[in-house]
Amino acid sequence: MRGIWPFIGFLVSIILAAGSPASGALADGSEEASYDADLRFVFDRDFAPFTYEEGGSLRGFELDLLRLLGEEVGFRLIPEPMVWTEAQRTFQRGVAEVIGGLVKTEERLAEFNFTARPHGTFDILTFVRDDGDVISADMLAGRKVAVQNGSISFDLLKDRNGIEVLAYESEGEALQALKGGEADAFVGGGSTTRFWMRLHDDSGIRPLATPWEMHSLYFGVRDPELLRSIDAAMVELLEDGRYDQLYRSWFVQELDDSEVSALAEASRKASLSAYAPYSRYPVGAAVLTSSGRIYTGCNVENALYGLTTSALKVAIYKAISEGDSEIRAVINRLPDGRAAAPTGEERQILFEFGRGILVVLGEEGNYSTKMVSEIFPYPFEMRD
Repeated sequence: MRGIWPFIGFLVSIILAAGSPASGALADGSEEASYDADLRFVFDRDFAPFTYEEGGSLRGFELDLLRLLGEEVGFRLIPEPMVWTEAQRTFQRGVAEVIGGLVKTEERLAEFNFTARPHGTFDILTFVRDDGDVISADMLAGRKVAVQNGSISFDLLKDRNGIEVLAYESEGEALQALKGGEADAFVGGGSTTRFWMRLHDDSGIRPLATPWEMHSLYFGVRDPELLRSIDAAMVELLEDGRYDQLYRSWFVQELDDSEVSALAEASRKASLSAYAPYSRYPVGAAVLTSSGRIYTGCNVENALYGLTTSALKVAIYKAISEGDSEIRAVINRLPDGRAAAPTGEERQILFEFGRGILVVLGEEGNYSTKMVSEIFPYPFEMRD
């Protein structure tokens, strides 16, 4: 009997070796991400902050993201800036491997292989001057509205009765038309317009709360195997935090110490008005928007528990009801001075208005911030 055990062990080792994936393969039989080649990436050269030219250099969130993906997959990125229409034609001719800045449409779904996960958002918003009288998109009839020629915004408005559409070659020119008084409103991408406003320190312009449309941004990838490799690498970046780190560097306006202090003090004062006869646990919250205003809220309890409203919800809804939906940061202050993380429900509400909203956390005097996406990695979304 003792002599048979080495033989059985030998058979087991053969069976295990046959049943396990080979080096470089995944459990489902597919190969690990590997693409040792040059990758031509065509993109719109005037699509900041995703892709753009500045001072003779190519910059953009999509470029940095593809470089990170290239480190995982193994490709070497060759960026080629173009006007948007030429970028699409170049990709369709088979000259490039990847195209950026794609929004899903029925026509494009038939032409492009889209990445599985979006890497950005592109909501179509209406921007108006603070000194104007337009407070809703329903008020645009009889007004002049600036858009980029050939854009989604142009297609949305060109056949609408009563709106005088002014088409410009770029979103930047259309935005300048609003600033200069040539137009009563500008309709364009939320992410791109906010970036230029922040870059040029533009004040006196604000977005209306409700988007015309809400889109996600994708890469188009020609080769199916490369597509699978990029999809797998994107999952890695999302799970290990590198995607959020990159997103924060491009899209988030960080808080300075005075802003954190102002939020903490506003939430403390708000807690004094809490209606908490059942829990005896007064909570205050504060919301800072890009306008610089701070909106406050306190918890309002009810004998029927389901009707109780949290402090943070009150503050968020106050900001939105005032037409001030560009939320930068929030704080939820407990009675002992700690800044507590929002509940799951509150995180979902915050995510609706942007993954880059900063949440103040920690002990009084030693606060830190995290993006809502960092503390809420699996939100529910209804973008395409």
